[in-house]
Amino acid sequence: MEDFRITSAEREVLEKINLNISRGDALEEIIDLIFPDIREIVPCNRLDIGLLEENGRRLIIRLVKTDYDPLQATVGHAEDVPGSFYEQVIDSRAPVISDCSNQSLEAGGSELVCLLCGEGVNACATVPVISGSGVIGALSCGFRGSNPYSEHHCLLLVEIAKLLQYPLEKTYQNDQIEKHYQAYKEMLGFVAHELKSPISSIITLTRTMADGYYGKMEKKQREILGRVIKNAEYLDAVSNQYLNLSRFESSMMELKPQLVDFIDDVVEPTIELVAPQIDERGVKLERDYPDTVFPVRCDPNLIKIVMLNLLSNAIKYGNKKGELAITIKKLYRRFSVSVWNEGPGFSESEKRRLFKKFSRLEAKELIERKGSGIGLYMSWKIVQMHGGRIYAESEQGTGARFTVELPQHMDFCIVE
Repeated sequence: MEDFRITSAEREVLEKINLNISRGDALEEIIDLIFPDIREIVPCNRLDIGLLEENGRRLIIRLVKTDYDPLQATVGHAEDVPGSFYEQVIDSRAPVISDCSNQSLEAGGSELVCLLCGEGVNACATVPVISGSGVIGALSCGFRGSNPYSEHHCLLLVEIAKLLQYPLEKTYQNDQIEKHYQAYKEMLGFVAHELKSPISSIITLTRTMADGYYGKMEKKQREILGRVIKNAEYLDAVSNQYLNLSRFESSMMELKPQLVDFIDDVVEPTIELVAPQIDERGVKLERDYPDTVFPVRCDPNLIKIVMLNLLSNAIKYGNKKGELAITIKKLYRRFSVSVWNEGPGFSESEKRRLFKKFSRLEAKELIERKGSGIGLYMSWKIVQMHGGRIYAESEQGTGARFTVELPQHMDFCIVE
């Protein structure tokens, strides 16, 4: 049985490694600092750090440090854990020494071992990286000489892996966040782009059918097609919101400010868009703003999105045959536009849920009404880009008011 005691010289090197780990910020910087130290106590021409994904069934090489070129197994290489030497490391949570010499895929060698063999690496010593109660990855040293590794070397690697635990946990968590964020953006892109065209086609074809282009329709048939159109239009509106959100999340939404008449170029065109909803619910619309030209420098297309969200919500969540009021006020170097609706409103505790992504009010009388939880969040983003603010007020059981304040001339207020 090999003596597992760490010598005083090795302990000094481990202390130096620990000190260098505390000096580094990013994982790459840390490995650059400690690679020479590791080589003092463990044979190492190549140092690999791999992190697990897909519930531990795949390992991605996250970082490589070598004293030679060129490399065949590079950063980003994905290795299936089943059937590789990583499987034994992860299952046993113990070090594994692997022979990498004379390996080939035809002979049953794993892809990574074959690539290492192609680099001239003859042996690897690999230890698990453990965080809490689970394995999150592996630390591996490769050597181009013959049979260099002993159990004592593995003990030293285990100690090094323990010292690296915090920066590796941080990297692993950041990778997981980035992975989920990328998946989220892909989902947004799918919903926005893949559904948009078919839904538009459904609306167009159904309207054509309801208008009798393909033959006379009975009243009941037209009513059914009307319900199809209404639901398809709802899906179209949601897909538009996802499309806008996808552009925001991908930093593709650019601010293009121009001088406009806020009433004639922004407010009134938006009212025209929601006019069918106003008529359908029998809502009484009141306007309280100047009849004269109201010049504002903003991005009219983006502010229209804000106004459309506020007006659509006011109609949707307000009372049938209730009142809706749009008010514009001139302030000092700024102006405000508010949308008030008569309706159930919301409590002060519910107010904190507003303007957050995918967040919806949970009051019984509101939750039953369709909504994506995106509109107010996007409105907040757009108002922030303009250097303004958006807020909500409500007296529960009476109604709700959403107010946007913007600089009237925003040349020096644009937030990148």
